[in-house]
Amino acid sequence: MKLRIAMFLTILVITGCSADDNIVSTDSVETFAGKVPESCDIAEVISEFDAQVPGSKFVPTDWQPFPGTDLDAALTNQGIACTYGIQVAEVGGTILWASNSSNVWEERKQSWIDAGETPIDLPDIQESAAYILQDGTSADEMHVWRINLLINGVWIQVGASFLQNLDEALPIIKAAITATVK
Repeated sequence: MKLRIAMFLTILVITGCSADDNIVSTDSVETFAGKVPESCDIAEVISEFDAQVPGSKFVPTDWQPFPGTDLDAALTNQGIACTYGIQVAEVGGTILWASNSSNVWEERKQSWIDAGETPIDLPDIQESAAYILQDGTSADEMHVWRINLLINGVWIQVGASFLQNLDEALPIIKAAITATVK
C-alpha cells in the first residue's frame, strides 16, 4: 500500500511539474499556442490557392535564404516556407510559418515598416498584430502583395503577386492560420 501511495505521489509530482507547450499565459489569460506545420502538403492551403489560380499545387523549393531576410528568419526560427501555384507559369505565392518563441516578430517588424507595410486589423481574425504591403497598379497583377501576421505565437507571412486585395487573400490567410492548429 505504501508503495502505491509513493508511486501515486511521484506521478502526481512529475505530471504537476511538466509543461504544456500548447498553452500561452499572458496576464492570467490562457490561449492556445499554434504550431508551425510540419510539411507544406496542406490540403486546405492548396485548395484555397487553387480557388484563386486554378491548377495550383505545392511547388517543392530548395530554399537558399540570404542572411537577414524574412525567409532566413523564418527558417532559422523553427519555420517552413512553402510555395503554391503553377510552377511552369510562374504564378503563385509563398507562405512562411515560423515560431515566435525567439521573438522574431519584433526583430523583423521594423524592416516591414521600412519597406512600406502598414498595420492592419484583419476582419474576423484574432491576430496579435498584422502588417500589409500592397504595391502595384496592374489590373491583373500586383507587383507586391504581402501580409505578415502574428497569431497564437506563430508568425505567418503570405505573399503573392496575383492577389489584388485583402478580400481575395483572406481565404488563403485563414487556411494558413488553420494549418497552425492541426
